Amino acid sequence: MSAKHYIFGYGSLISSSSRRITGIAGDSVAVRVAGLERTWVGWQGTGMRAVAARPMIGASCNGVLFEVPATELEKFDVRETHYQRVALDLTQIDYLVPQQALEASCQVWVYVYNHNGCHLNDAPIVQSYLDVIVLGCNEIAPNFAQEFIQHTLNWSYWHDDRHNPVYPRAQAHQQGQNIDQLLAQLLPQTFTQRVLAP
Repeated sequence: MSAKHYIFGYGSLISSSSRRITGIAGDSVAVRVAGLERTWVGWQGTGMRAVAARPMIGASCNGVLFEVPATELEKFDVRETHYQRVALDLTQIDYLVPQQALEASCQVWVYVYNHNGCHLNDAPIVQSYLDVIVLGCNEIAPNFAQEFIQHTLNWSYWHDDRHNPVYPRAQAHQQGQNIDQLLAQLLPQTFTQRVLAP
């Protein structure tokens, strides 16, 4: 029997509804991965930033593992077109619920981004994209969203585009006030500089 394939989602792929827009995706397992640093980066040709991870000793990154049929991997590769899918070592994974640990035969993938030479601040963070991530984190636990915020770098140049979303997979929701309260609590200085998108 062939190995099961899993993807480690650490941004919008944390959201169950967002990843299922792209392809068949199984239920998620909440994890923390050692040796990955997550930051906001300019997303080429989109007018917005996205979160991206790269190997970094001493860093950690929370997210989810979700099963993907081998036949669906190409769809996620297209979605993550500016990233490279690489194998993730199972020894890097810390399961928030140990009983949910994957079998050793499973193949886990992560999409990484080469930050060298890219312009991190060419585009703004847009609230519609961040909302999708926080909504996904809230599917797991409120403190999961808090950890995402605290373990993501480069919070600056930020647009509130909820009235006219830039992100193509934006989700309609009624949690804006709660999300804003969390962001204001954890990122008080940066959050006050958020402006309405043009």
